[in-house]
Amino acid sequence: MGYKTIQPERIQALYYPSWCIDAEAEAKAWFSPNPDDPPEVVTVHFQHAELPGNGSELARISLRDETITYKNTKPFVPALTNQHGSEILCLPFNISPLELLSRARAMSFGVTKVDDDFRFDPRSLNLNLVAAYPILIPVYVLQYAPQGPYSRVTIIVEAYAEPGRYYVHFVNSPDLRKLPAQEFFGEEDFIAMGLSGSKCRFSPNIISPRSRPSASEDLCAWMSNFVEDRGAPLRLTSKQPIDMDDCRVREWTEEEILPVHEWMQLGRNLIRTRGMIKTISTVNVDQIKVFEFPPRMNTDPKKVAAGLQGFFKAEEERLQKLEEARAARTPAWWRQWQDSQKTS
Repeated sequence: MGYKTIQPERIQALYYPSWCIDAEAEAKAWFSPNPDDPPEVVTVHFQHAELPGNGSELARISLRDETITYKNTKPFVPALTNQHGSEILCLPFNISPLELLSRARAMSFGVTKVDDDFRFDPRSLNLNLVAAYPILIPVYVLQYAPQGPYSRVTIIVEAYAEPGRYYVHFVNSPDLRKLPAQEFFGEEDFIAMGLSGSKCRFSPNIISPRSRPSASEDLCAWMSNFVEDRGAPLRLTSKQPIDMDDCRVREWTEEEILPVHEWMQLGRNLIRTRGMIKTISTVNVDQIKVFEFPPRMNTDPKKVAAGLQGFFKAEEERLQKLEEARAARTPAWWRQWQDSQKTS
């Protein structure tokens, strides 16, 4: 047809460092535009969340498909940096998710305004547990130099799946013209292609309170906007070497992950039980009235009240057992880190 295929000027296979995060966080939050309303304590779970590990431009995009788990990985060995006769570039870790907590606490109230009706106090942010699993994601980077006075184009392709997802990155320059295709994408410089329906890369799940059904999605959108901003890689990059000997850095294996997920599940059970007890405790048993239709059983309100009190006591006992079970299931490495904070 007279068209000549543009060949990439350079192809580079590389490992992009990334973090998989499991965490439980708490903070004071408001779900109202009224500044006089009291805050609520919000509990958020992050399970299988993805955070970038290197402060390059690739930090702004998700490179780990949600279907990829620890079962699809293998331990890293130096031999993996040379495959099929080609050297594979391994980018260093220079973003620490463990350092981001202290940075988050230093945010201003303006930055932590999720939307008009949802904001949180960064100074109240606390992690009840966090496990950070470092992983390396294989990708191909293809660089193109179109003929004529046009900006360069970079294509980032996932190398662990067939066909892999990919991104088109327009590298704009003030001295060069934009490609005609860019007119369709406005100011976007990373265009996602071949992507299946994917959930939020950060996967926040607000388990308490449940007063705002869209809160988890709203928090996800806020986090995505923050990390995908063009200035985010520089802001996220640590000024200190990443401490891989920190006991909160764990290997992404079943032996490490399952105990953390079990501990988090106990947390969800605790939240539900506490909510149930709180609801029951607001009931005035002396004012209970029984309405029956049809009116045949003649139920004694005192028996109903006694049954409710028995249920309340049983739930309190269940809550105590859950608290004891969760304390017993706390990973030893997390206890070690907590103890180190008491002596530091």
